[in-house]
Amino acid sequence: MRQTIRLPIIALCILLVQEARAQSWVNIATNGTPPAARLNASAILDPVDRRMVIFGGFSTDYLNDIWALDLDTNTWTNLTPGSGPAPAPRLTPASVYDPDGHRMVMWSGRGPGVFFNDVWAFDLTTNTWSQFTPAGGPPQIRYGVGYAWDPLAKDLVTFAGFTNLGRFDDVWRFHPAASTWTDVSPGSGPLARCLHAACYDAHKHRMIMYAGQNNSGPLDDIWALDLDSGTWTDLTPAEKPSARYFSPVVYDAVNNRVAMFGGQGLLGYNNQAWVFDLWTNQWTQLSPSGTPPSLRGGSCAVYDAGHDRMVIFGGNDGTVQNDVWALEDLSQTSTPVRGPFSNTLVLQPNYPNPFNPTTTIEYVLPVRGHAHLRVYAASGALMRT
Repeated sequence: MRQTIRLPIIALCILLVQEARAQSWVNIATNGTPPAARLNASAILDPVDRRMVIFGGFSTDYLNDIWALDLDTNTWTNLTPGSGPAPAPRLTPASVYDPDGHRMVMWSGRGPGVFFNDVWAFDLTTNTWSQFTPAGGPPQIRYGVGYAWDPLAKDLVTFAGFTNLGRFDDVWRFHPAASTWTDVSPGSGPLARCLHAACYDAHKHRMIMYAGQNNSGPLDDIWALDLDSGTWTDLTPAEKPSARYFSPVVYDAVNNRVAMFGGQGLLGYNNQAWVFDLWTNQWTQLSPSGTPPSLRGGSCAVYDAGHDRMVIFGGNDGTVQNDVWALEDLSQTSTPVRGPFSNTLVLQPNYPNPFNPTTTIEYVLPVRGHAHLRVYAASGALMRT
């Protein structure tokens, strides 16, 4: 568990509180005018303003509006610019959060009779769009890609997708600062596909890619792309969820695992919630309390670490939806955390030290629970909890 603090640090105090809880489903009642119902939109977490930002998708037509859900007040705000450049309406846009620019970077997707390979940035401060004019590439037009943001290389990593030319199995990286595409396809790895999901594994600097669809139908495999070596590893265990596509995934950094919801398979839609332990490469189906969302595919989701929940928006259950759900207490389960942990609470020295402007504090809990990290100034005043 890693926390970055932007304050001078003189003393640290950790209080471990045992509050293990099971997951529960909550249908979030939102405030303000909500977005139109839609499926296959993209979603990012804006950690600065604590918002879930969604873009595009399909309702009765293709969409290119952009909305923000405040994760503390559950209030919707329409961020769509009234004028200026904007991407064409589309479904399955691939969107990631670029922290250096405090912006959403978006590429690809499908519109009415057309596929895209354009790249755009949405400034989350000014609420304006700008289009990149990349060097290198670009990848072939497509929709339904798997993608993640690499925070070390500071680029978007994207895998596979579909057009009328067929499905792909290539890997590309887009570096926003240089506005360049690079083909980094390793030559071997997962089958060509589309409609799959992906997220970033912060512990091992990997992109985790799950399921999707190919010519034979829905898939059930899960793979890791090492973002240093550019090589794929098949993580698929014998026991796993049924094959599916249109299933959003998020990364639970507390337990180093992938959480997945819903999707569409040979038997239609489902509303199952599963977690994949990246220490043991094992799937576990969750059994949350409360009334679950309807069976659906094509929803989008983010992990809200501040409330330890997977927040899910929209999707299609036979009727296109615009409801918001939370899988609460996501990190609280009976599945063990595996890894190089000791049996005692460990607080590592912060690094770098001295520092400007940030430092990193690493700590390990011997059992699952909540930790309070308190940061004090030289005067002894409590600065941050």
